[in-house]
Amino acid sequence: MISTFVVLASLACASLAAPATSSADAPLCDVSSAVIELGSSTLPAPKFTPTFVGLGVGTQNYTCASSGTYTNVGALAELFDISCLYGQPGFDDITSVVSLFWNAAPPAVTPSEIIAFGEEYDLSFVLGEHYFVVNPVTGSGLNPKWDFTSHAFAGNPNAYVVGSKVDDVPAPTGSSDIDWLYLTNLTGSLANEIYRIETKGGQPPASCTPGSNNITVKYTSLYWFTGGAF
Repeated sequence: MISTFVVLASLACASLAAPATSSADAPLCDVSSAVIELGSSTLPAPKFTPTFVGLGVGTQNYTCASSGTYTNVGALAELFDISCLYGQPGFDDITSVVSLFWNAAPPAVTPSEIIAFGEEYDLSFVLGEHYFVVNPVTGSGLNPKWDFTSHAFAGNPNAYVVGSKVDDVPAPTGSSDIDWLYLTNLTGSLANEIYRIETKGGQPPASCTPGSNNITVKYTSLYWFTGGAF
C-alpha cells in the first residue's frame, strides 16, 4: 500500500494532475477549443469538439501465439485528468516524463493496485479506468472501454464509451511505443471519438515461446475524447 501511494504521488506530481471535476457535471478546465495534435500521422481529424484529455498509465497485455509472436489481449490503465495542463509548458512531454516514473515503480505496483487505491481514497484527479470487454453488440471478441462511472461522473451509468477501432498508425516516436489509434463510439454516452496518441512503451518482445505465460508491458499515452453527452 505504501509503495502504491508513493507511485501515485509521483505520477500526480509528474503530471501536475488537476481535479477531474469542478462540479458533478463539468470538467474543471474546458478543452473544447483544444487542437488534438496528430502530427504527420494519417489519423482522421476529429469530427466533434474535444471534451476530455486523460493521461493513461497502465499495461498492455499479451499472450504468446502458436506462431511464436505475442498477440494483444487487452489493456488495463488508470486515466488521470490533465485538462488544465493543455497549452502549458511540458504538456507535449507528459507521457515521456510520467513513463519514467511508471517504469521505475516496483513490480508489485500494478494498474489494479493503482485503480484499487483510487477507489478507496476517491482521488479527485482520476477520470476513470480503461479496460477491455466482450463486444456488447456481437457478443464475441474484445473491445476497449473507457469507464468514468466511478470517478469523474460517479454514479452515472452512462459515463462510459466502448470503442471500435477505425484506424491505427505506427507511433512516430519509435518501434517500442504502441500504435496511435482512432476509434469511434460503439456504445455508451461518454464520447463519439477516442484518440490514443503520444504513446510511450507498451510493445512486447519480438518473439516468444508458445505456451509461455502471458505478459504485461507498461505504457503511458494521451487519450482524447470528443463529443458525447458530457
